[in-house]
Amino acid sequence: MNAVLPVLLALLAITDASFCGFRVATGRDARIFKADFYRYAIRRGMGRGLFTTAMVGCGIAGACLFTPGLFAQLLVCAQALLWVLLPYATLTLMGMGVWAAAEADVRTLASVVVLGPFTLIRPWVIAAAAVLGAWKAPGLTAALVTVAACGIQLALEPWLNVGMQPRLPGRGSGEEGARVLARLNDA
Repeated sequence: MNAVLPVLLALLAITDASFCGFRVATGRDARIFKADFYRYAIRRGMGRGLFTTAMVGCGIAGACLFTPGLFAQLLVCAQALLWVLLPYATLTLMGMGVWAAAEADVRTLASVVVLGPFTLIRPWVIAAAAVLGAWKAPGLTAALVTVAACGIQLALEPWLNVGMQPRLPGRGSGEEGARVLARLNDA
């Protein structure tokens, strides 16, 4: 059980980062066929999620080397985090499953009822997990590490936002869009 909790939290963090990559990309591509762009955005989010999760893991491992008993304290915090994060992640993944498997009307319903609101409450869920984890922490160091790790996870989406520009058909000059409009007007 000692290795399962950190691995589960790492998987949740990487999955969340992938979703953040997708969310940052939505609405930025004016093309009709966006699948390649969205796959790129998800991979970009996952890559940054892997990077930050590895850095947090290395920081925690280093702290555990110099602070005896910290790992056991962090396991207590991890259990508290999971009480908040697992229900949220389960409902989000169920919403994604419905969205991926259903027809257009049900997809819209899944987006409106689950995915949209869950995107809005994501920062609050992570903050609530951090508060609960810090409150349950047996020591100050474990509480600080828990809050710092949650803060890094919250910073992922703004970090992914950096460098994402709107994409227009063509080379961004609007030439292709003007040609399409001209063809539509001629028809």
